[in-house]
Amino acid sequence: MMAALEDAAAGDRAGDGRLAWAGGEPRMMAGPDSWIPDAPDLLAMVAHDLRAPLAGLATASELLAEDADVLDRGQIRRMAGAIRRGALWTQALVENLLCAATIREGRLRLQPAPLDLLALAREVREIVEPLLGQKGLRLEVAVCGEPAEVHADGRRVGQALLNLVANAIKFATPGTAILVTVAGGPDGVRVAVADRGPGFPSEGAARLFEPFCRAEGATGDGVGLGLAIVRWLAEAHGGRVGAANRRGGGARVWFELPRGAAAEGER
Repeated sequence: MMAALEDAAAGDRAGDGRLAWAGGEPRMMAGPDSWIPDAPDLLAMVAHDLRAPLAGLATASELLAEDADVLDRGQIRRMAGAIRRGALWTQALVENLLCAATIREGRLRLQPAPLDLLALAREVREIVEPLLGQKGLRLEVAVCGEPAEVHADGRRVGQALLNLVANAIKFATPGTAILVTVAGGPDGVRVAVADRGPGFPSEGAARLFEPFCRAEGATGDGVGLGLAIVRWLAEAHGGRVGAANRRGGGARVWFELPRGAAAEGER
């Protein structure tokens, strides 16, 4: 665990891969329509990415409905796991689409309250447990630095962290560990998610947090909104985001939130 913490702390040093930044002054993407694909293209993207999890849900539920009397307990658990994984991927896709629409229309409403980011990271680990098992991954949560409390909208920050972890699951090499590090400083808290996957090419770094951008090598489902939403939600709180390739392979993607209170209301 100490080696993992040192790796996380070294993430932004010169020479540790390419660094992609987005952030600065809080700003939202409401108004311009340029980041939304044409309706037929968007519908095709959503339909394509819903097909796989829905097919898995249909197959597993059909087997349970027709063969429940002859399946053993291990087979039933596997079918139930497949249903849960499909439901999680589908729910995440729908949540991201709804969030993007809310942001685009300028209706994002923050409800800030005291939030323990370490406790939130542990909750996210429980949520994604079925997805980790599918690839033989494990998720470790580590904390370093000062206390991890901020004043933020827990639901929206949880969505941002879930998107980071889901992104890592897509790219991580089977059998490896994903590390979530919560690092508190005097002015804010950084939450970083690191994987041991292929990383990202230098020419793709600038587009990492753009909407509807999917990198080559991704597995699983999603229309490419996850990291864009992380960025928008972090900026709505007055924070920022970034990403770097890791030594030895993989990527580290993070968001940072200020300790001060986020303004309540629509963004």
